[in-house]
Amino acid sequence: MRFLATIPPSFWNAENGSGKLWIMIGLTLLVGFGFLVACLYMPSRAKRPIAAGATFLAGAFWVLYWIWPTARFRTPTDEPDGFVEGVAFWLSDAVPHVSNFANILTAFILGLGIYSIGRIHLRKLLKMQKDWEFSLVLILCIIAMIVFGYLDWIARLGENGSKLQDEANWGFIQYGKDLLFDGLLQTLDAAMFSMIAFFILSAAYRAFRIRSIESTILLAAALIVMVSLMGLIVTIQDRTVASLAGGDPDHFVNNLKLSVVAGWIRGNIQTPAIRAIEFGIGIGALAMGLRLWLSLERGASAR
Repeated sequence: MRFLATIPPSFWNAENGSGKLWIMIGLTLLVGFGFLVACLYMPSRAKRPIAAGATFLAGAFWVLYWIWPTARFRTPTDEPDGFVEGVAFWLSDAVPHVSNFANILTAFILGLGIYSIGRIHLRKLLKMQKDWEFSLVLILCIIAMIVFGYLDWIARLGENGSKLQDEANWGFIQYGKDLLFDGLLQTLDAAMFSMIAFFILSAAYRAFRIRSIESTILLAAALIVMVSLMGLIVTIQDRTVASLAGGDPDHFVNNLKLSVVAGWIRGNIQTPAIRAIEFGIGIGALAMGLRLWLSLERGASAR
């Protein structure tokens, strides 16, 4: 089994089973636990510079990775030629390990979220507070999903895991996981989004009410686009317009076809507007990312 080892060895790994690999694992664990203990006992004022420094280093790595020249057509036996290529090799070798570290942090964050939800609802359940029944259902569902999910995952990693691709070979664990995930969770998600659609419809009604010239134009464009998705109406209207044009494909009346008008709205109004919005969102995300990277963002308490 290769544990934290790849071929060829680089700065970030070592040969499988070698002493260097075990030293790297031991030092990583020692430094990691030491850092956690230090963060627990150090004063609050000292934690902020450490968090800001770690955030800056993490962001600087990805910024450097994207702006630094990339080594093209690299093979495992290539050696770097000069400082620029050496840094490029070092960055490319580091990306998988940094990504794994980010995935580990994400797993810890998910675990912290589960712990927080469990603590709140367990306290509510033990004290028999209002609506404690819903807390009981939530906790039981979390436990059941975790148990069935992990047991199914372990079974699929076993010797007979390939057989579980066929539903005929399923057992109690697979059927239980399918019932919880596909039968309940997916169905509840669909029901929730279906309910949200009614709120969207209500908001659209309030937005499309004719109060001004702008709202009238918005209502007309929305109606044209929505009606253009109804195939029967589009077919009848297009045939009517084509008959008025007398079969001439170059007649000006053909521009009044519902499909043509809706296509013009999508191509000349909707798409440019969406691109402008996405461009603005991108600039906002870049600005927010820079503020977070440089630790310029302050919480409400800091103000």
